[in-house]
Amino acid sequence: MKRIIAPFFFLFIAVGANAQSAAEFYKKAMSRVEYGDFQGAIEDYTNCLRVDQFFLDAYINRGLLYQQIGDNKSALIDFDMAIAIDSTFVRAYNSRGQLLTAMKQYREALEDLNKALTLYPNYVNAVINRGALKREIKDSTGACNDFNEALALDPRSSRAKEMLRKYCREQGK
Repeated sequence: MKRIIAPFFFLFIAVGANAQSAAEFYKKAMSRVEYGDFQGAIEDYTNCLRVDQFFLDAYINRGLLYQQIGDNKSALIDFDMAIAIDSTFVRAYNSRGQLLTAMKQYREALEDLNKALTLYPNYVNAVINRGALKREIKDSTGACNDFNEALALDPRSSRAKEMLRKYCREQGK
C-alpha cells in the first residue's frame, strides 16, 4: 500500500508546485494586454476564472477584450456573469451599457448606465457613456448635459472635454 500512496503524494506536490494563483494569471493577462496579445490575455483571464470563479475584474477585462475583438456575445456573457455574482458591481453595468450601446440596444444600455449611476452617482465614465448613448439616439441636449456633468465631476477628464468640444461647442450647448 505504501508504494501506491507515495507516487500519488509526489504527483500532488508536483501539481501544487506548478499551479498558479488567480492573481498570477490575472497579472499575466494584464501584461499580455500591454503587448497587444489579446488572445493570450483572454486565455489567462479564463485560467484565472478557473482558479477563482468570483474574480470580478477578470470577467470585466475579458469581456472588454472580447468586445475589442468583435465577440460581443462572449463579452455580454462575461458582463452578465459579473452582475450575477455581484449586483452592485458598477463597472459591470457601465461595461455592459457601453457594449449594448455599440450593439444598438439603446433601452437596455440606458438602463445599465442609469443603474451604474444609481449605485455610484459620481462615476464619470458612466456619465460620459450615457452621454454618448444619448448622442447616438439623437438627444443632443441630453448628451451635452451629460458631458458637462462629467466635466463638473472631473474637470481634468480629457474624454469629457473631447466630447464637449466635438459634439456640443459647435451647437452652443
